[in-house]
Amino acid sequence: MIDDLEFPAQKNFERDGYHFERWPEVQNLSQLTDGHYHLILLDIEGVGLNDSPEMQGLGILRQIKKTNPSQMVILYSAKPQRLSYSSYLTLADVVIEKGIDYVSYKEKVDELLLKRSTPSYFIAAMNENLGENAILAPKAVPKAMRAFRRGNATPFNNYIRDSLPDPQQADIIIGIIQVGLATVPIFTGA
Repeated sequence: MIDDLEFPAQKNFERDGYHFERWPEVQNLSQLTDGHYHLILLDIEGVGLNDSPEMQGLGILRQIKKTNPSQMVILYSAKPQRLSYSSYLTLADVVIEKGIDYVSYKEKVDELLLKRSTPSYFIAAMNENLGENAILAPKAVPKAMRAFRRGNATPFNNYIRDSLPDPQQADIIIGIIQVGLATVPIFTGA
């Protein structure tokens, strides 16, 4: 969680067995984009001032989703947001008001964690990021599914690198599946 103010629901989450880490300011942007966290709770205002002074939390959200589109983020704020920010708000997996009760927060967190516990979540994120280039990698889905079944992404990675002309897009897609391979066994007990 990244919030410049104390988060009242933190004690309840910890009581209920969730590992919770609060940063009053972004401490390590790479940790937010490399799949280190299953879910990020991100305040819009008062955070990210060192990395994105104008956009603050929205700038951090943009960077997270640009680098790792499969990273789940709950975005929240105590203040109404400008209409001009709507394109940034849609990047978040969920947008909620900061003051909602713990049970409502927990429902959203559990819903996202459950969704992220399946290979289909990561394959959907991969497809979304392939976009128009999906035609260049028609075997991406079966190769990704095979990577999940075998726990080995090397053939998938090679296929994506050979199929896509944009190395940056290839890296993002490979990263999505790599995070999925590291995450899914944690939830399934495999």
